[in-house]
Amino acid sequence: MNSVMEIGDHIVYLHQGHKQWEGSNKDIIFSKDELLNNFIFASDFLQDAKQMRMMEANGTPRS
Repeated sequence: MNSVMEIGDHIVYLHQGHKQWEGSNKDIIFSKDELLNNFIFASDFLQDAKQMRMMEANGTPRS
């Protein structure tokens, strides 16, 4: 799903035919929508990448 965040400016996530989430490729990192996060960040690697992006955006230093 990296391509979604890299290519798309405006993203709409549909779940069972209904709009579940809508926002920018920057908003998706901070989404608290569990269905969206389970879909986009399905692997441990991508979940870690999301955590790192959130930390960087919040100015939290890496340990």
